Amino acid sequence: MTSPPRHAPTLRALPRAKRRHVWLATAAALLFGSGSSTSFAITRIVLEVGEIRMPGGQVSGLTATLDLAARRPFARVVAKSIELPAPVGALRKVEVTCTDLMIREPRFGCRHGHVNARGGPTKTLSMNAAGAYNTARSSATAHGSDFAVAGGVAQFGATFDSRGWTLKATANALDIRQVRELVSPWLKVPEGLTFDGHVDARGNAATRGGPMHVNAELTTADLNFTNREGTVVAEKVATALRIDAVQSRTGFDIEAGLDGSAGQALAGPVLLDFGVNPLNLEARGTLAREALNFDDITLVQKNLAEARGQARVALGDSPSLASAHLELANVQFPAAYTSFMQIGLAASDFGQLKTTGSARGSVDVANNAPTRLDLQLADLVMEDAKGKFAMADVNAELHWAADATASVMPSFISWNRASAYGLSGGAARLDFIARGLGFELTAPARLPVFDGAVRVNRLATRHLGAADAELEFDARIEPINMKLISRAFGWPELSGQLAGTIPGLTYRKRVLSVDGDLVASVFDGTIVGRGFRLQDPLGPWPRLFADVTARRLDLSLVTNTFSIGSITGRLDADVNHLELFNWSPVAFDARLYSTPGDKSKKLISQKAVTSISNVGGGGGSVTAALQSGVLKFFDQFRYDRIGIACKLENDVCLMSGIEPAGIGYYLVKGRGLPHIDIIGNQGRVAWPQLVAQIVTGMKSNVVVK
Repeated sequence: MTSPPRHAPTLRALPRAKRRHVWLATAAALLFGSGSSTSFAITRIVLEVGEIRMPGGQVSGLTATLDLAARRPFARVVAKSIELPAPVGALRKVEVTCTDLMIREPRFGCRHGHVNARGGPTKTLSMNAAGAYNTARSSATAHGSDFAVAGGVAQFGATFDSRGWTLKATANALDIRQVRELVSPWLKVPEGLTFDGHVDARGNAATRGGPMHVNAELTTADLNFTNREGTVVAEKVATALRIDAVQSRTGFDIEAGLDGSAGQALAGPVLLDFGVNPLNLEARGTLAREALNFDDITLVQKNLAEARGQARVALGDSPSLASAHLELANVQFPAAYTSFMQIGLAASDFGQLKTTGSARGSVDVANNAPTRLDLQLADLVMEDAKGKFAMADVNAELHWAADATASVMPSFISWNRASAYGLSGGAARLDFIARGLGFELTAPARLPVFDGAVRVNRLATRHLGAADAELEFDARIEPINMKLISRAFGWPELSGQLAGTIPGLTYRKRVLSVDGDLVASVFDGTIVGRGFRLQDPLGPWPRLFADVTARRLDLSLVTNTFSIGSITGRLDADVNHLELFNWSPVAFDARLYSTPGDKSKKLISQKAVTSISNVGGGGGSVTAALQSGVLKFFDQFRYDRIGIACKLENDVCLMSGIEPAGIGYYLVKGRGLPHIDIIGNQGRVAWPQLVAQIVTGMKSNVVVK
C-alpha cells in the first residue's frame, strides 16, 4: 500500500472510537516498519488530517508522510497552519522533515531533521532539528541548531523526563534592536531609550525535582544606547552580564555580575570610561512583583572607586531606582574628577583641573535622585591648567541632605594654600551647614589674600544653581596692598591699600547687589564705590552698575603710575551712573578736577601738557608752542586748576573741562610765569578713539624739550 484511496476519510471525519484505532494502526505500522522492507507490504504511510484541536491551539491542513522503503526511513510533516499560545502565535507553511529516523523500541525519534515555517515572533523559522523519545524511561530530548534569529544564529538543547526538564541555549551576533523587538512581550524597555550593537548569549534553565534554576550570560563589544534627552549615552561599550536565579515562593533569588572593559557611558554629569577604569559589579538579591531588591552590592572600578550597599529597582513600564544606599571607599583623584565633576564644570573656569587626593563616604538615593551625601576629602590638590585657580592640601567633611528641613551634621572645608585669578592666600577654614540647594556659614571665616584678608561674617545661599538663586554676604576687607592686587590683575602698579566693609551683599533674581560701600585707600587718597549692582554675573553677558568717587588723590603718584607725564597736586573724581556691559564701559558721567582748597604745590611737566592736549584735541598746536620760543626752556609749569569731564552715551564721549574758553574749554588753567593754558576743542569724541589716544599717551616715552 503506497497511498490512501482517493476518497479515504480524514482523521477528523471519523468517529472518535475509529480515530483511536487509526492512531493504534499507525503506531503498529511504525513498529513493523522497523524491520526489513522486503518482509512487509507496507513501505509508505501518508496521513492527512483536516484539523486537530487541542488545549491552547490547533493544527490545520496536516499531512504526515512516512517512507520506509529507503535505506534510511524518511518522514515529512507539512501543515498549512499551527496556532499556538503567545508568544509563539500563528505559524504558516510549516514543514518538518527527518532524513534519519530512529524507530527501535524503546527509542523513537529523528537523528537529523529540518524545520521551516513562517510567522511567529521571528517572522520566519528555519533550523536543523533532532529529537528522541524513550518509552521505557518516559524521557525525551530535543535539539536545534543553525536557527536564524535577530540577525544572528542560535542553537539549543532540551531534555524532559519524570524528574523535570533542562534547557540549554546559545546565540551569537544577535542584533540588539531586533532582540528588543523579539522580547517585547516579556520585557518592556522605555520607548525613550534607543539601542544598537550586537550581543552574544548563552544560558541554562532546569527543574530537576526542585525549584527552577536559571543562569545566563550576555556579552557585547559594541553596545550603544541613548535616551531621548541625550542625558544617558553609551558608546562602544564592552560588557559581560551574568545572572544566576533560583525560583522561590515569591519570585527568584538572584546573583548577578557585570563587567565593563571598554567604551564610555554618560549619565547626566557622570562619565565612566571603562577602558581607563574597568568596572566589576556583583549583586545578590530577589526578584518579586516587578521589583528587584539587592541586599548586597559590591562595586569596584579600577583606580577610581570601591563601593558596597543595597538598592531597590522598581520595574514595569518605566524602571526606576526606588531606593539605594552606597558606602564609598577609596575614591581616587584624578579619576574621580574626570568621572564625576568635569562635565558639570566644563563651562566654567574649573573645567580643566589637575587633581590628586582621595575621598570616602556614603550616598542615599530615592526615586532616581540623591537624598543624602556624607563625604570626606583627604589631601586634595586642584590646579587649573591655565593657572587661574589652585588649592592645596584640601581636607573636608561634607554632610548634605536634599530636604531643606532635614537635620544634618555640620560640614567644613579647609586648605593650606589657594589662589584664584592672580590672588593668592594662605590657610583657611569654612564651617557650614548644607541642605537642599543652599548652605550657610556657622562661624565667621578669615580668607587670607596677599598681606591682608577678607573676613566673612555671614554667607548664606538658597536655591543655588536655580534661576531663583539667592545669596547673602557680609564681610570686612582687612587692608591689602594695592601693588600686589595690581600685579595680580595686570594693572599699572597702584599704591595704597584696599580696605573697607561690605555690610550687605545679596543675590536675588540673577542680580548681585552691594548695600554698603567699597572703600580703597589708593594714591594717598580714598576711592569709594557705591550702589554696586551686577546683573547676570554667572551668564555670558554680565552688566555692572555703580557710582564711584575719589578724593584727594596724590597726582604725583597717579601720573608716575600711568606714565602720562608728571603732575603734582591733589585730584578729586566723580564717576556717576557707571555701566559696564561684559566688563566694557557703555555709559557714565565722569568728572576729574583739582581738589577744592588744595594748598599743595601744583606743577605739570611738558609731557603731561602734551598728553592732556592730545585728549582735548589741541595736541599739535601745544606741541609746536612747547618746541618754540621761551617755553622750550622750561620742563615744568605752574597751574591753578586742572579738570576734564566725559559723558559717555551711545559710544560717544561728550567732552568738557573746568569752564568754557571761547569755542573750547579749559583743561588746565595756568598760573604765574611762564604761563600756559590747555584748551580743548573736541566736543564729541568716539569712545574707542579716546581710549586709543589715552593708551598711546601712556605708552609714549617721548618728552618734549
